[in-house]
Amino acid sequence: MALPKSEEKRARILEAAIQMFSQNGYSKATIKDIANEAGVSFGTVFTYFENKDELFKAAVLEPLEEIKRVMLASPEPTEEPVAQLRELISAHFQFFAQQATYSRMIQYVIGQPDRFHELFIELDQFSLQLRDALRPLILKGQEVGDLIELHPDDVTDTYLAFINGVRLTRIDSYEERSRWDMYIRHALLLFGPKQ
Repeated sequence: MALPKSEEKRARILEAAIQMFSQNGYSKATIKDIANEAGVSFGTVFTYFENKDELFKAAVLEPLEEIKRVMLASPEPTEEPVAQLRELISAHFQFFAQQATYSRMIQYVIGQPDRFHELFIELDQFSLQLRDALRPLILKGQEVGDLIELHPDDVTDTYLAFINGVRLTRIDSYEERSRWDMYIRHALLLFGPKQ
């Protein structure tokens, strides 16, 4: 179903902003460049976003909601937590494989916590939410003896660092399945499976 014209235009502006902020950083990305990339007039940008700060904030936080939807959707643990983790990791990587531009912009924010303090706090909250989402699976895996004893928060932090690092350092599309399947196998090892 197509978006209404005004929503479609706003989405194009936001997508262009993510692209420009990712490529040029906050200071060098201009509203003019963003408008040109989105195929709208300079003034149209301000119809949807009050100023550059608000546009940058939206470019960071709005896609984060979709990431939360995917990354925080952890199933109730069963007696086969390693299989559940494998399936979850596969879904995470399939999603993250398509987030190269957004990932670069997020790293730009994370690398400057003093400059982007509020946004940094939001991103840090996401990492804490991911800990909460994965902890039951990790603990269940340890309880049934399928995972070695590691602190669940440390495992989750390492996993998030790994998946971010893969997305930032690889240009392969997800269609390059053999590479991504290898990353998925290695990501599972971070959780400490015994077999």
